[in-house]
Amino acid sequence: MLRAPDAESLLDLTREKLVVLDEAGKYTYLNAATRDVLGFDPETLFGTDAFDLVHPEDEARIRAAFRELVDGDGDGTETLEYRYGTAGGDWLWLRSRIYAPSETDIDGYVVSSRDVTEEVESIRRLETIVSTSTDVLWMFDADWSELLFVSDTVDEVFGLSRARLQQEPRAFLDRVYPADRAHVVRKMRQLSDGHSTTLEYRVEPDEGEVRWVRVPGEPVREDGEVVAVAGFARDITDEYRHKRQLEVMDNLLRHTIRNDMNVVIGTAERILEATETAEPIGTAKANEAGKNGTERNGTERNGTERNGTSGDGPAVSDAVDVEAAARTVRRVADDLLDTAEKQRDVIELLSRGGSPQSIDVEPIVRELVGEMRTERPAGEFSVSCPSDVTAFALPELEYAVAELIRNAVEHADTTPVVEVDVTRTDGEVRITIRDNCPPIPIEERHIMADRWKMDDLRHTVGMGLWLAYWVAERSDGSLAFDTVDDGNVVTIHVPREEYPEENDPPGLASDRETDPPSGN
Repeated sequence: MLRAPDAESLLDLTREKLVVLDEAGKYTYLNAATRDVLGFDPETLFGTDAFDLVHPEDEARIRAAFRELVDGDGDGTETLEYRYGTAGGDWLWLRSRIYAPSETDIDGYVVSSRDVTEEVESIRRLETIVSTSTDVLWMFDADWSELLFVSDTVDEVFGLSRARLQQEPRAFLDRVYPADRAHVVRKMRQLSDGHSTTLEYRVEPDEGEVRWVRVPGEPVREDGEVVAVAGFARDITDEYRHKRQLEVMDNLLRHTIRNDMNVVIGTAERILEATETAEPIGTAKANEAGKNGTERNGTERNGTERNGTSGDGPAVSDAVDVEAAARTVRRVADDLLDTAEKQRDVIELLSRGGSPQSIDVEPIVRELVGEMRTERPAGEFSVSCPSDVTAFALPELEYAVAELIRNAVEHADTTPVVEVDVTRTDGEVRITIRDNCPPIPIEERHIMADRWKMDDLRHTVGMGLWLAYWVAERSDGSLAFDTVDDGNVVTIHVPREEYPEENDPPGLASDRETDPPSGN
C-alpha cells in the first residue's frame, strides 16, 4: 500500500539543490540533490561553512549579500550567480536565491540553487565571439522600451555606454543624424510590426563627427507574437566614403568631359562651315578681277569697292574665325589635360592610402604664397602663421593648400586678394584661406557636407576642392566653408602633432607679412 509522501521525501526528489543555513552561514539541512549537483554526500557538508566552497573570486561578494539579508538590509529576491566547488575538484556555476525565515517560517535561511554551468559557459562563448566583432549586436523588447542586450562596441560606434542604454533604451536616437531620424523611427515601427528591415543612416558619436552604419534587423517571435527585435549595426563609413568618391569622380568627369566636348564639337562645326563656304585666300588673290570688271585689288574701275568690302575681306575674316576657333579647341584640350592630371593625383591619393605624418606648416604656406606672388604680381597676398606649428596630416596637405590658394586667385573677378591665416589649438591646426571671389555655390558646399546627393542637376565642378576635401578627411580632419560680404573663407582643419608635456612647443608667436600689389 502506498503511503502519503512526506515533505522531506519530496525535497529529495527535486533536481535543485535545496539547503538551509543558519545565521553564521553553516549548513543545517541539505537535500539529496546535493549529491547529484556537487558530488558530496549531504552528511559530509552538514555543519560546515557553506561559503568555504565558493570560488575565491566570488566569495566576498556572496558572503556580503548573505550578511546583508541576515542583517535585514538585503533583498531576498535577488538572484546570485557564482562558482562553487565540487567533490571532484572542479567548479560549476550555481544560480541561487536566498529566502529569509520571514518568507518561509523555517528556522534558517533557505537557499535554492540550480546548476547553470552550461548556460553560463554558452553565454561566455557568445560574449567572446561578440568581443572579437566590431559590429554592435543588440536586442530590445518589441516596443523598444527595454534593452535586452547590446555589445560593448556600442560606445565606439554610437558614443553611448551600455549603462546609458539600459537606463534609456531609446537614447541611441539622440546620436542619429537629425535628417535621418524620422526614417530610422519608421523602420523601428516596421520591425516591431514583424517585418525584417535593413537601413543605412548616419550617426554622430562625437560632436562634429559623422559616421555611416548599416543596420539589419529581425523580429523575434514566440507563438507567432513579436516579443523582441534583434540585429546588429555595422560601421560602413569607409565603404560609404569609397563609394561616394567613385560617384564624385564619375560625376565630375562626365560633367567636365561633356561640357568641354560640347565646346569642341561646336567649334569644329564652325570651322567646317567656314572652310566649306569661304574661298581660300590664295585663290582669291590669284583670280583676276578683270572678267568682272575689277582690278586685282578687288575694286571697281570707277574706284568703288565691290559690295562695299575689300576683296580679301571674306577670306581674311574666315581665316581669323578659324584661328580663333583653333585657339578655343587648344584651350579646351589643355583644360581636359589638366583635369586628367588632377584626376590622376586624386586617384593616387585615394588608392595609395598612406599614413599621416608630421608636417611643418609655415614653410609650406609661405612658399606657396610666394610662388603665387611671382605668378600674379598684381595680386594682394598676405600670410599669418606661427613660427613653429606642426600638423599631423597626409603629405598631400601641401597640394590641398595649393589648390585652395589657386582657386582663390583664378576665380577672382577683379584683382585677387588672398589671405592665408594659420592658427592652432590644443588638438588641431587650422589653415584658413580668405578671398574676394564670388560666393562658392551652395550646391558645392552642401554636397561636400553630405547634405545633398550629387546628380546631374546638383554637381560640383572643382576637382581641386574635392582633392582638398579628401586630404583633410583622410587626415582625420575636415574642410569647412563660410561666406563673408567680400568673399569666401575656406578652412582646412587637421590634427596637430602631439608633443610630450615636457617638450611643449614655444608660445604662439605670430607675425604677419603683407605685400602691396606690384607697381603700386
